[in-house]
Formats: sequence, C-alpha cells, structure tokens
Amino acid sequence: MGISAIIGALLLIFIVPLQMKVTSNLTRIQDTLLEISDSRLKKINELLQGIKLLKLYGWEEKFCSAIEVVREKQIKSTIKFGRNVVLLWFASDTSYIVITFLSFIAYSFFSPVPLTPDLAFVALALFNQLTIPLTTLTHALTFFVNGLVSFKRLEKFFTSLEIDERDNGLPPMKRGFDDIDTAADFESHWTDTEEANREKSQDRFDGDHGNDLNTSPSTFKSREGYVTTDSLESKGHMNYGTFDHEDETPFIDTTPDSLPEHVALQIIGGTFSWDHEGSSLALTDINVQVPVGGLVMVIGLVGSGKSSLLSSILGEMTTVNGSIEFKRKKNHLSYVPQKAWLQNATLRDNILFGKEFDQNRYQDVIEACALKPDIDILPAGDMTEIGERGINLSGGQKQRVSVARAIYSNADIVLLDDPLSALDVHVGAHLMEHGIIDLLVREGRTVILVTHHLQYLHHANKVILMEKGRLTKEGDLNKIRKHDPVLFAGWEGTIRVLSESDRESASDGEHIHDTEKERANLHQQISETEIQKTKGSSGALIEKEERERGSVSWRVYLAYAEAIKYYRVVLIFLLLAAQAAALMLSHFWLSAWSEAGIEAANKTQVELDEEVDFYRRGYTVWTLAFVALTGLFIACQILSAIYAARLLHVDLLRNIIHAPLRFFDTTPIGRILNRFSNDTQIIDLKLWTTWISLLYSASLCISAIIVNAIVTPIFLVAVTPLLVAYYFVQRYYVATSRELQRLDSITKSPLLSHFSETLGGLPIIRAYRDEKRFRRRLLQAIDTNNVAQLYILNSFRWLTVRLEIICAMVILLAGLGSMVTCMLGDLQPSLVGLALTYALSICNQLNWMVRMLAECEMFMNSVERVLHYSRIHTEEYRGTYTPPAAWPDKGNIKFENVSVRYATDLDAVLEDISLDFKSGEKIGICGRTGSGKSSLTLAIFRLIETFIGRITIDGIDISHVPLLTLRSRLVVIPQDPVLFAGTIRFNLDPLSHKSDDELWEALEISRLKEVVAKLDNQLDSYVSEDGDNFSVGQRQLFCLARAFLRNAKIIIMDEATASVDMETDAELQDVISVAFADRTVITIAHRISSILDSDRVLVLSEGKVVEYGSPKKLLNQDGSAFASLVKGEGTFELD
Repeated sequence: MGISAIIGALLLIFIVPLQMKVTSNLTRIQDTLLEISDSRLKKINELLQGIKLLKLYGWEEKFCSAIEVVREKQIKSTIKFGRNVVLLWFASDTSYIVITFLSFIAYSFFSPVPLTPDLAFVALALFNQLTIPLTTLTHALTFFVNGLVSFKRLEKFFTSLEIDERDNGLPPMKRGFDDIDTAADFESHWTDTEEANREKSQDRFDGDHGNDLNTSPSTFKSREGYVTTDSLESKGHMNYGTFDHEDETPFIDTTPDSLPEHVALQIIGGTFSWDHEGSSLALTDINVQVPVGGLVMVIGLVGSGKSSLLSSILGEMTTVNGSIEFKRKKNHLSYVPQKAWLQNATLRDNILFGKEFDQNRYQDVIEACALKPDIDILPAGDMTEIGERGINLSGGQKQRVSVARAIYSNADIVLLDDPLSALDVHVGAHLMEHGIIDLLVREGRTVILVTHHLQYLHHANKVILMEKGRLTKEGDLNKIRKHDPVLFAGWEGTIRVLSESDRESASDGEHIHDTEKERANLHQQISETEIQKTKGSSGALIEKEERERGSVSWRVYLAYAEAIKYYRVVLIFLLLAAQAAALMLSHFWLSAWSEAGIEAANKTQVELDEEVDFYRRGYTVWTLAFVALTGLFIACQILSAIYAARLLHVDLLRNIIHAPLRFFDTTPIGRILNRFSNDTQIIDLKLWTTWISLLYSASLCISAIIVNAIVTPIFLVAVTPLLVAYYFVQRYYVATSRELQRLDSITKSPLLSHFSETLGGLPIIRAYRDEKRFRRRLLQAIDTNNVAQLYILNSFRWLTVRLEIICAMVILLAGLGSMVTCMLGDLQPSLVGLALTYALSICNQLNWMVRMLAECEMFMNSVERVLHYSRIHTEEYRGTYTPPAAWPDKGNIKFENVSVRYATDLDAVLEDISLDFKSGEKIGICGRTGSGKSSLTLAIFRLIETFIGRITIDGIDISHVPLLTLRSRLVVIPQDPVLFAGTIRFNLDPLSHKSDDELWEALEISRLKEVVAKLDNQLDSYVSEDGDNFSVGQRQLFCLARAFLRNAKIIIMDEATASVDMETDAELQDVISVAFADRTVITIAHRISSILDSDRVLVLSEGKVVEYGSPKKLLNQDGSAFASLVKGEGTFELD
C-alpha cells in the first residue's frame, strides 16, 4: 500500500500521547482511590472490632452511614477512573480499525492502482494483528499504573521512622530473614516443633525461646536465647531498616555491665514522648533503679503515667532525654498488657508462645494462674481453639492466660500492667500469691507490677508513685511511711476498706479445690452435643471458610445482572451485537470494493471515480458506526458495572452490621475484611475489565465463524469437531482455574487475619523478641497464597499450547475450504480473502476469549463470596409496636419464664428465669464463670434469642419494639472500654444530639474535664484508633461519660470502674449513686464490694436463679451462696 499505510500508521503518533495522558490521569485517580479505600477499610475494621458496643448502643446505622459516605467518595473516584479507562480502551479497541480505514481511504486518493482483493486482505490481515498488542498494551498500562501507585505508597511506609532502638543492654530486635523462609521449610519445621511440644516432657523448664528455629546444634544458647560470653568481641554495628535482609547470627554481647549487681534496670533523667518529635511529653524526669529479683509496684491515679512507664521500658516510646540501662546478662523481658492480647490458636499455644513444652513447668503455671478448672471444662482441654481476640473467654480468663504466658516464658524481667483489675478477689489473690510471688519473685525474677490493688503493697520491695507523668515517691513501705506519713495513712485506710469488703479465703488451696468441683460450664453457649463431638478432638471454634465447588452458579450471574439492572444488560448486548455487525458489514463492504477493482480495466475514469466515491462513503459510514458503537458499549459496560459494585457493597455492609453477634464470635475479622478489601476491589476495578474483553473477543470469534459460514458453508461441518475439542479443553481449564481462584481467595483470609492479629500484639511480640517467628508465619501465609497464583499462571500456559493447535487447524480448514470453493468457480476472490482474514484473527481471539472466560469465572467468585455474606441470617430490626418517646419512663424490668440461647442449634444459657426488677432499684448480679450473668443482660438488649417466655420493660414486650429503638433507650457501661478513631466529641456523642455544655458536664462527672481541658483542641482533640492515646483507665472513664450523656432510665454496669484507681473509684461510686439515684441500675459484680450496697442481689448458677433478695437478707440466710462469697469461704467464683 506504500505511503498510504504510513499515513494510517501515523494515527499511533496521536494515540500514544493520548494513552500517556490518560495513564497520568489514572495514576493520580488510582492514588486517590487507594487512599479512600484505606479510609473505608479502617472504618470497617473499627466497626467490626467494636460491633458489640455498637449494637448495644444502637449506633450501627450511624457507623454504617459514615462508611457509606466514604464509599460514595470512592465510587465517584471510580467513575472518574472508569471514564479514563473508557478513553484508553476506546483508543485501543478502535485504533486498528481507524488505521485500516485511514490507510484504505488514503490509498483510494493517492494510488493510481485500483484496490484489489490480494492487496486489500493482505493489508487487512496485517492490520488485524494489531488487535491483541494494542489490547495488551492497555492492560499493561493499567497494571503499570497500579504498580506505580502501590510502589509510591509502599515507599512512604518503607522510609518511615522505625522504633527507637538503642544499645541499652536489651537483646536487639530480630530483623531480616534467615535460611528458613520458604513455606515448605517453615511448615516442616513448624510441624516438627508442634509435635515435639505435644510429646515432650522434661523434668524442668529449660527456658528455650523456640524463636531461633534454625539454630544449629553447635550454637550455644543461654537461658535468654543469646550468647553472652565475655571472651568474644562485640558485634559492634547494629543493622537497622526494613530492607536489611542479612542472615542473622546469634547476638554476642561483650559489653560489660555498667549497673551494680543488685540493679536489674535503671532509668536516669528519662523524658519520654509518644510522638517522634517529642512535642507532647508523657513522662518527665524519671529516675529509678529496679532491684534484681525484686517486686516493684507502680501505683497512681488514672492517667498518671503508670502504663507509659512500662512502655518506656519496652522501648515503645521516644526517648527525648535521659537513658534506660538493663543488666546485660539478665535482659530477657516478658510483658502483660492491661488489655489482654491472645492469638487465634489453642490455649496451650497461647501460653507456650513458641517455647518448648515442659509438662511440669506448664502444670505449675496453669495451677498458679487458676486455669486448671477452666481447662478441664473446655471441650478439648488446653487444645481448645481460642477465637480471635480471645472471643470465647471472659475478660478474667484472657488476662490469666496472658499472665501465664509471661510466667512460662522464664523471662528475667516481667512487666505486668494491672492484670488484677480483670479478676475477682479470690482469683486475684491466688494469682498474686502462687503466680507472682511463688513463680516469679521467689525464683529471683524481677517483677514490675502496675496495680490499683493497694492491699498487696506489703509484698513489694519497692513502691513507685506516679503523678502527672512524674515519679513523685519511691521506696519500700517503711521509707514512704517515714517520709510521707499522711500519704501512708491514706493507703492504710484504703487497704482496710478493701480487706473488710473483699476478705480472702482462709485457705487458698481449699478455695481452688472447691472451685475445681463447682466450676460452671465455661461454654454454656456450646451444646452438649457439640462438646461430646469435640472432646478429644482439635477443639476448633472457628469453622473453615466456606468454599463453593463446581462452576459458579447461574444464580450468581443472575444476581450480578440484577445488580446492574436487566435493562442495562439488554442494552449492553444490543450494543455489542450492533458493534460486531457494523464491523462485519465494513469488511463485506471492503470485500465488494476490492472485487470491483478487478474489473477496473473495463471502466472509464469517470465510472471509476464514482465507484470509488460510492465505496469510500459506505466504508466510512460503517467504520464510524463501529467506532461510535464501540465507545457506547465500553462506556455503558463500565458505568453499569460500577453501579452494580456500589449496590453489592451496600447490601454486603448492611447485612454484615445487622448480623447477630454470634456471627462475629465465630467468624474471623480477616475473613470479613477479605470481602470488603480484595473481593470488593475485584468487583470495583477488575470484573468489568474482564467482561469487556470477554464479550469483545467472543463477538470477534462468533463473527469469524459467521463470515466463514457465509463464504463457505462446508466450513461449519469441518470445524465442528475442532469446536467440540475446544469446548472440552476450555471446560477442563475453566474448571481448574476456577477452583484455583477460590483457593487464592480463601488463602488470603488467613494472611489478613494473621497480619491484623500481629499488628494488635506488636508491643508483646517485640517485648518477647519474637518478631522472627511471626514473620515466618506471615511468609508461610504469603507463600501459601502465592502457590495458587503460580498454578493459575501455569494452567494458562497449558491452555495456550492446546489452543494454538486448535487454531492452526481452524486456519487450515478455512483456507482449504475457501481455496477449493474458489477453484470450483463458485466463490469470488475477495470473499476468499475475507474468510482467510477472519480465520487468521480467530487464533488470537480464541486464545484470549478462553483466558477471559476463565478469568471471568474466577472474578465472579468474588461476587459469589460477597453474595454469600449478603444473605446471612440477620437480626429482626423491625418491630410491631413503636413505644412513646419517653419510654421507658419508670425502668421496671420483668422476666416471665424466660429461656434464651445464642443460636437455634445450641442449648439454652438461661432457663425459666422469672424476675421483677422494680423501678429505681439497684440490682447486683453475681455468680461463677458461665453462670449466665452476661447472658441475662444481653437478653435485655435482644443480642441473644429469647425462645421461651418474654421480657417486658414498663409493661411493653421488648420483642415487639424496633431493635434500634430498644437499644437506644438503654445504656450499658462495658468492662472492656471501646473508643473509636475521631474526636472526643464524636466518641461521647456520635449522633451529635448533645450540646457542648452537656459534654463538659459529663466529662466533669467522670473526672475527665481537667484532662480534656488541657488538650489543645479540647472536645475536638483526636482520639486514635482504639483510644490508644489514652490510658485504659481514662478510656473506661470516657465510656462512663458516654453513659451519663445517654440519660437512660435503665443502666447496666459491667464492672465499669475495674481499671481505675481506688480513689477515683470511690469518688465515682458516690457520683453514680447520686446521678443514677432514680434509675434502675444492674451491676455485674467482679468485686463483691461493688454490689454490697445494692437493693437486691441476684445469684445465678448454670443459667438458673439460685438466690434473689436484699444483701442483708442473703447474708443472714443459712447456707447462702452470696454470704459465702462475702466471707471468702464460698464455692462460687466470679468471672
């Protein structure tokens, strides 16, 4: 075609800059999209973490709306992204046709030689070869954009500041990778270690870390897990940074100790901050020495800096001034945070924490932590699986497991952040005596204990008093008595009160013996059938993730079409058919044009000009029609898919937040987040890309068959066996790739769960210097996920080879059929060229179509997974009766023969309960673990199912009241405080119903006004995720302020002041007694002293009422269970 082809190809000069511009836009939009997606996932994660509180307060719709606002921003950005993709795809899908069109039009103007079939269809076949490269270029540019944006985001993370680590005597953090980094090596070693832990029984605990999984026999390890010989030279330089991947060798520390022999650690002039800039100081001018083998108790008011002191020792804070020095030969730490962190693993694995199993040591630890009765009752003993965040254990049990982990670790220095607050008096006393004193202090291990329990101060070798971030007093009790007799007298008064109200048992051993006999079933929510089924088995709580098998159901496709809207689906297919028809007609028109060129010698110039002008106009019309229809098809498909993605996300989110609480207890958060992250991203950005490619390539393949059938009908007979072979090949491939994609989706959930779990326990992992083990487990999860991806790619290579053979046979048959028909004189040469051109194009298109078909099924698996969670059973939110706005105005609660259960397939946790809580009464509820205390309160909020009887509030059956109305009229103050990322104002009043004056009044009542007033932005000050920038005690006070604002007639308190100091607790109890004087208050007791002043006390056992009456009456009653609790001689143990 000469210069005409060059003229057509010049279009690429304009297309490439357009693609570059669009790519630049896509990069910018993609960056915005990922930021919005991060914000959305953060809010969803926060919602899932605090779902129980949100349901109790009836705030789920508010948080759902906040997520939907962010989602709408994401959808708007996705539409912008889609518009640019329309341009990109439009340019690639039409460019080869436009190039062909321009070339032929230019040829008709500039070439003196008429267009003939041999010229036209050779050129057309060559131009058609541009289809796949241009399409691939589009995909490549899209992937390039994603990769570029992702790299920039990762770069910010990789170059960010890391934890402040200094050579202060602590073992260095375990950075980099070692020689066990493959999934196969790790899995083999992990399995061997687990088997060893199950079988090995040693005489005494050797303290081996279990972290250095690949330590050779020749490597000497001390009890701390590091070589500590003074004869070797110092390692010298310490490596830092994310990209430092050198193989680690055992750390050899030859630096001589600068501390006296009797000092375990020392802080000199320590000033510490939570931020890297040091602009907000948490601790100032700390000077302290901790004695080796001593018990140091840290006390102080809420927010005084007790937990911050432990964090500074752990290295979790920025050291602004001063230094911390540890004794180098006794420098292994263990840490128990105030809020217990447990893994989704067996109870035994949570205690061992990677250490080797020593039967004797293990038994000593669980006895000391009073865990033996709990383990005996669990379905599979200590091999029972603990759910995410310890969901199937009470707060006290979680804390005892956390303490057991620290004791078992055999660490030299043990940091305990107020573990006794979550325990009742008996268990707390037992843990203090047998765990902290016997197994820690008497073994010569250094213990730093933060506590509000002043009755244990006589055990301390040193007492540290913190006030407003400063260490104001330190020394033993005699020293403090001498220097500050007023302070000491105040402590003595508090201790006297505590001793009178919560007297310990005369014989702890007898108490634990009784507990073993009388301990209630730890999991009444698990049916007896389930327990028998799991006895001696793995004791798994979390079920395996659901996985569909076989082809994606037609119902999934129908549901996706419904989300798009059926009329849009019809429109898309009509545009596709019209587009394919326009392309075929343009080619038939070109065939007629070239056929007319054969007779050019017999025509005059005028006739030739008229003929060329006629064919040129017709070819232009069909080409422009194809271009316009292609643009409309792509735009309609993309915008419709984004609309469907929006609808599917709305259904998923609303169904998840309306799911019963049991669903969240048995479903890992990582599994739910996978739907909102990976699956949603596929539906948002990948699924429509695949659908466009599939439909477009399918239309070209069908067009090729139609053209060949029109030209040579015998072609259909010859090609039928090949089509059958093709059908079976693609069916085999699609079935394989579909299952591989399902495996890919399923293996992402453990990866997300482990990563989320690790983030939640970073301070603990770093304290134990256990980073390498968790990194290996993360790599194992990544490798497991990558295996599925690897097989997906290999299966495509398998398909490509077989399809190439089939395509070659199609081309051969099409060529032979056309040539034979032409030689017999029944076929025009131009039609032969057209048939061969289409036959040549079918090879690439058929290959691409099968790949897209498989990819479409793979991506439809994400729709399938989203739909599954969009159809789970939900709570019944609608009611049959809407109570008056002032309801409840009295606060009378009546239980009438009530039986409740957690699920229809489980046994009842409360049976035949009949109670009447009068208006304004103060009700105390007590009972042993699993007795049904929490279940009783959850039933009032309808968080669990009442299947027999009814509960009425002020005479109205709560089952008839709309769920949000019911929960919004009650208030609960939970034991575990929950705060959300946002302002203080938002955390107190998410619905924005209260004035600033009311907010300040609530803060004043809860003793937080002074704390908030000192903040720069006061009520608009930022609260970090989970309230991490406030102490646990302060978080609990914020929850108390939230309850004051609710102004409800019925208040349920689950040991709401457990984490605050005794002075603040006493003040708050006085305030509560006044502020809630006319309210019905139900208190779940962990400290007996908190319910002694109640109007009536309810004692539960095994889901049934044991005693109910005034404290005075019960105390005077012979054989009273409540009296035995108060006297410290009872057989009941509280949570």
